[in-house]
Amino acid sequence: MLVFKNNIYDTSSPGKLVPSTDSDYNASFDPLHFIEVALDQEDEVLSFIERQPREYWIEDFLQFYPHAGRMNSLHALKELLNILMSGLNKTACWQHMNTYHFCFLYDVLVRFSFNYNHDNLQEKLSYLPELKGKDVYLGNFVNNYFFNTHFLTDPDHFNSLEKEEKSSYDCPHLFSVINGLSPTREEMALKESQDYPYTIFV
Repeated sequence: MLVFKNNIYDTSSPGKLVPSTDSDYNASFDPLHFIEVALDQEDEVLSFIERQPREYWIEDFLQFYPHAGRMNSLHALKELLNILMSGLNKTACWQHMNTYHFCFLYDVLVRFSFNYNHDNLQEKLSYLPELKGKDVYLGNFVNNYFFNTHFLTDPDHFNSLEKEEKSSYDCPHLFSVINGLSPTREEMALKESQDYPYTIFV
């Protein structure tokens, strides 16, 4: 099970969720299903890129993955997808993600949400029937489930910061992600934990 800022597997448990302005949406939105459906589309996207001439890959990477695509590695994108899909449904333990995972997932969810929100009602119902055609409030989701979005920082700005200023960006592999460095196998691995990662309210 993947660890987010709030628990995607049990939204009824107390936490720090900030509701959207639509109470019906809040009651219906299923963060786990949202992520599952979005990731399910990615095999097709990556297969499409792979079928293109290799000289166009970097352009396609940046079109479909504006931030994660900077690593310029089809292998890494495929591996991140497989790792996230596996971790999402592995119930034996909790698995912590790092900046590579969150960056890739962010690009996937932004694209899926944009396409979904512009689909007709029938198409919306085929993807997220629980929302009954309502748009996805992506900003609300990111605020509730992402620890931060430091990976969106402009590379030139980030690299110009003094060491003391960078200390506030405390995220594993942030420098590598922002600067488009391809991850190693170890950097793509999830960190397993048997400990419950959320605060228990009594």
